[in-house]
Amino acid sequence: MKRISTALLLGGLALVAVAGCGGESHSSPKPAGGTAAASGAAAAQTFTVHGNDRDQFQPGTIEAKVGTLTLTLQNGGVPHNLTFKDKALPTIGAVSGAATRSARLVFDKAGTYVFECTIHPGMEGKIVVTP
Repeated sequence: MKRISTALLLGGLALVAVAGCGGESHSSPKPAGGTAAASGAAAAQTFTVHGNDRDQFQPGTIEAKVGTLTLTLQNGGVPHNLTFKDKALPTIGAVSGAATRSARLVFDKAGTYVFECTIHPGMEGKIVVTP
């Protein structure tokens, strides 16, 4: 009887250990982190945001000035896109592998502009635009 109990216990622990393995899950993205500022004059700002394999935008917050920003999405592996909640702003279509894709954004007023990857629900970032 003791052998059976030990075998069942060890078998149960093995199942728990296997269930805990398997790498990152793309169904529950982690929050993005960090803040960085766009470079260049207000009329010609540039910034590259990275989409990583943990379904995060890095950095999660981009600081820019009222004006024009060329935003580049650089991918790290799994496909990502970048779509603004404000549908007046352009989207950056899906980028796979280590590729990049850019969009020219014009910000006429200060505010916070939230973007997301529609491929990975919950993967969001924002651009904070100041005067």
